Amino acid sequence: GYTSAPSCAPSRASVLTGRNFWQNEEGAFIQAWIPEKFPVFPDILKKAGYHVGRTGKGWGPGVYPEGAHGPGCAGAIYNDIMVKDPQEKMNPLDYPANFEKFLEDRAEGQPFYFWVGTTEPHGPYAPDNHQKLEQKYGVTLDDIAVPGFLPDTPGIRRDRANFLYEVCYADDQLGRIIQILEDRGELENTLLIATGDNGTATARAKATPYDWGVHEPLAIMWPARVKGGRVVEDFVNFPDLAPTMLEAAGAPVPDSMSGRSIVDILLSGKEGQVDPTRDFIVTGVEWHGELPPFNRASRMVRDNRYEYVVYYGNMPVRALNPDLKSPDAEFEKNAEKLSLSVLLSKHPDHPKVKPFADLLTTPPAPEELYDLEKDPWQMKNVIDDPAYAEIRDRLKAQLKAYQLKTGDPRATGDLEAFTRARAFVEGRKARGYKD
Repeated sequence: GYTSAPSCAPSRASVLTGRNFWQNEEGAFIQAWIPEKFPVFPDILKKAGYHVGRTGKGWGPGVYPEGAHGPGCAGAIYNDIMVKDPQEKMNPLDYPANFEKFLEDRAEGQPFYFWVGTTEPHGPYAPDNHQKLEQKYGVTLDDIAVPGFLPDTPGIRRDRANFLYEVCYADDQLGRIIQILEDRGELENTLLIATGDNGTATARAKATPYDWGVHEPLAIMWPARVKGGRVVEDFVNFPDLAPTMLEAAGAPVPDSMSGRSIVDILLSGKEGQVDPTRDFIVTGVEWHGELPPFNRASRMVRDNRYEYVVYYGNMPVRALNPDLKSPDAEFEKNAEKLSLSVLLSKHPDHPKVKPFADLLTTPPAPEELYDLEKDPWQMKNVIDDPAYAEIRDRLKAQLKAYQLKTGDPRATGDLEAFTRARAFVEGRKARGYKD
């Protein structure tokens, strides 16, 4: 499962419209809007007789000018019921209770669609989440896996554990919702799709085209019709989800949707690679809050082993603060508590930090190529290695062909909509996101 863009608003716009993020004009940008001319699947389901709603985060953050989809574009909003004892830094919404209220409001026998937009996991995280993770779920700091592109220190493990507690909390909400469906006798004939909108908020992840930014968890269940217990290796992109849901509901799929339904894969009963044409994925990003001279616009194409990345601008990287630099004799003490940014500044030359400091503070090359079999953490760019020249050229051509087929402005050169949207969101950020 891959998001079209590793940024929440364009990612969710892609789900709603069934289009690659770059096909959504202003919808390709966080803090802009989704043009109303692109139909969204909840509206189509509603016209087909479905009871449609959502709780938590739908599409956003952004604005709703004339000619744009409104706040209810993911469904009628059910955000009234709160938990009695909200946890620090976490959403006070009672997602399952709001789902029950939604079900109570539907007509007897009416089919339904519901979007559960948990804002967990999303920072900032409560500093004692790691303690609750151990107390409630039995997961200690020693159990925490640290991505290979980050230093493995107690402080970074603690940050990861604080994040993981919110993952577990979100999973609990899903469990409660599944139980509600089961108790009502609705589970068997309900299609459930569980995923995330973008990668984890750390270096080389969220808002980047690397796998930790765009590769999402994706689990799908439809007990009455889909054989479970299978792992399917076909690449699935977020634009595919809208036509999948519409086909499952027997509703029309508009021509505007460029995604392809995966109902045939779900019903096939097969494992592994089911559809041989789903052997690659294309994603990217246009903007995620950077201001000039930085521009993180990029695209990525990936197959089962190799990933090719192209940057169109000057990607922002982490900057070290030389005023924080400390003697390496203090490393062990600092590593116990410091988060990534401060650790990099305090000990950039320490052997346990230097490889990561070099990686995270060096701007990416205009083009990058990674052999994910040999380098799963994407730390060694082999774009200039002659041994990979044929692979580079193949992926580069594959990316360009897909971009042209889907009208990506970065390939066609028609950047007017992107230029206009970027000026809007940059100006909005400069005003502190005040309308």
